[in-house]
Amino acid sequence: MWLLSATSPERVLEVLQHAYAGQFVDLEEADVTLRAAMAGPQADYFTELLDVQVFPLAKGDLSRGMWAVSFQYDPLCVQAMRSLGGYFHKHAAAWQVRAEPNAIEQRLASIAGVKSEFIFVHEQPVVLEELSDSSSQGSPIVVPAAPPPQGGGAGAKDEEGSGFFSTERDHDDGLQVDQELLDGMQAQGLLRDYQAQGVAFMVSQTGACMGDDMGLGKSRQTVVASRMAAGKQRVLIACPASLRLNWEREIKMVYPDAVIGMVGEDRMATLQGCDWVIGNYERMGGLVREVGLEFAVMAVDEAHYLKEYQSGRTRNVFMLAARIQRCYVVTGTPLLNREVEMHTLLRITGHRLGHLSLADFRKSYAGSPEKRAALASAIEGWMIRRSKSVLSELGSKQRQMRYISPAEGMDAYKEIYADMTLQAMPKIVRLRKTLETLKIPFLVETVQAMGEDDKIIIFCEYMSSVQVLKDTLSALQIRCVSLVGSDSAKRRQAAVDAFQDDPEVKVFIGSTMAAGVGITLTAANIVAFASMPWTPALMRQAEDRAYRLGQKRDVLVLVPIISGTIDDGVLALQDNKRTTEVEVIEAAKMALPAQ
Repeated sequence: MWLLSATSPERVLEVLQHAYAGQFVDLEEADVTLRAAMAGPQADYFTELLDVQVFPLAKGDLSRGMWAVSFQYDPLCVQAMRSLGGYFHKHAAAWQVRAEPNAIEQRLASIAGVKSEFIFVHEQPVVLEELSDSSSQGSPIVVPAAPPPQGGGAGAKDEEGSGFFSTERDHDDGLQVDQELLDGMQAQGLLRDYQAQGVAFMVSQTGACMGDDMGLGKSRQTVVASRMAAGKQRVLIACPASLRLNWEREIKMVYPDAVIGMVGEDRMATLQGCDWVIGNYERMGGLVREVGLEFAVMAVDEAHYLKEYQSGRTRNVFMLAARIQRCYVVTGTPLLNREVEMHTLLRITGHRLGHLSLADFRKSYAGSPEKRAALASAIEGWMIRRSKSVLSELGSKQRQMRYISPAEGMDAYKEIYADMTLQAMPKIVRLRKTLETLKIPFLVETVQAMGEDDKIIIFCEYMSSVQVLKDTLSALQIRCVSLVGSDSAKRRQAAVDAFQDDPEVKVFIGSTMAAGVGITLTAANIVAFASMPWTPALMRQAEDRAYRLGQKRDVLVLVPIISGTIDDGVLALQDNKRTTEVEVIEAAKMALPAQ
């Protein structure tokens, strides 16, 4: 919607006619509609959608005020904050003010027309902390490019801070575990021996990281641990939207009589009657304000998505974790790029390192092999991580780099590379997209050369490549299915089921972000990447859709490389990040003794 400040229908119509000049927008009757609207204004039409929230501050630079106010951008709300001498923190997307909630509400009502019933005042304090600069590391991917545009700053430094919101919580361990119940679940075949150990590890403390390698059944362990820890109380599962149905299935497999509610699909009154609630990150804001809906346990799936402090989903999970007794984070890739990404997960779960400021954490545990070794030692009792060696029946996984020379040549790539009107990041994107297109003939030939019993997953970074591959294979009468981010949950599951169950469906094509997490594709014994993901963890996570519990064959991973291009830089970038990951995560692997 357009929000316009105007005194007459004629002025609004003039603005609309200018905005839609030359477009097929019918404004013939607009003046009548505008006059009717201005004759009967709806004062709350916009203000109820602004999501105004007021937070008490626990610590930080309190000289600028003890309260913080956040809202969807609105110029009148900004004017209200400025009238209170507010100080804007861009990473928190909130204003720090000296006034008390009553005065804040009065100013928002008088200046912005926001009634008090549309303002949510939190009781749980938040931490306002400065986001210190990240350590600078040179990238191995360098392309000649146009300089970035000048200007466009957000304001003078004395008018804007870089604070972000988080919360702090306590941590307890040594809690009681019902070993008899776990033994019974093993006897029923619901848990493997290493999974029972993982459940016991989680239940014994109020906050932990389930960091098992991909394909070892992290979801099953988390479901059982959450229910054991919660007893008869309610459990919240926070996850990406695409994985909600997977979690519902996993819960029902262990607890067939579970009453499960979906945030956004079910009313809050309905969720009150559920013993499990599943919600994607984007829906967590509603639960933050629904303080009457209580949870004993929260499990956060694909928790590495919360690495950015300034994102709304991270803030909402922080706010929920502060009032939920137990919080478990679940991720096979707890560290994607830098050591500081783990600080978020440590703070959400109450680990002592999470009580450090971000600056102190970086100073003590990031930037050198010695500091990474100290971090690995510190998180041993917090993260459990087992490799696929616990699966004795699992075959091998072999990765092969295939250096190829495109038949149609490199003219298109070279033309983009030489274009100095493009800035660096847009140029890199276009270069990667061009390389991905050049690899399609190799991928098609790979499919045609497969044996009768072979099946393949092809991961692409770009939607256009998914469609070209699908059209090309269909023309060759090779049956395939696809999965991209815009697919509905129903369509997503249909593609997975067809690939897994129909022997005639030979190829699964998906975007890495949509198809690289949360699904099982063990019907495949070959995996190929049209483009390499930016991190080794994401690449491993994607290829392990095939190499996981239930796979009975060896898995071959094919990575086509075009030498002399930015493919070389992506390989170098992956090597750099792999070193950091190995020195922290792999060093902290916890091998529990057999029970």
